[in-house]
Amino acid sequence: MKRNRRFWIVLIGLLVGVGVIYVAVSWFGDGDDPVKPPLPMVRVGSVTAEVEQSTYCWEAGSRAMCADYGLPEADDLQLITVKPGDAIDIVYHADPMESSFFQIEDGELVPAEPVVPDEPGIYLYEIGGEWAQGDSRYVFGIRVPEN
Repeated sequence: MKRNRRFWIVLIGLLVGVGVIYVAVSWFGDGDDPVKPPLPMVRVGSVTAEVEQSTYCWEAGSRAMCADYGLPEADDLQLITVKPGDAIDIVYHADPMESSFFQIEDGELVPAEPVVPDEPGIYLYEIGGEWAQGDSRYVFGIRVPEN
């Protein structure tokens, strides 16, 4: 009888332990923040740009989070070298209800077209959108070389 009782105590203890671990992993995740919006993919010609998260407010289930970032400098981003006139294609995780495309000039956001300028130089961009889960902005940079 004692062996049977001990078996059930150990089994219940294991089940409770597994339950606690499951809840902890579900709530805190494995390092990924489930409240952070997914990054889009940005292609310029045949090159994929390195996209960085910027300001956002995002909701996932019963959790929500907002973060505010300043506009980056060229040294803050991994620039890609592209050709003048290439199209800048953006693929989001889902189509946004509204989207924006800005060039960052002297710390200001200036509305721009998603096309690489013809003049050589370094260009920084902020893109973003609004979804049912919230809104998010992203930044990336390109370099147009001298011919």
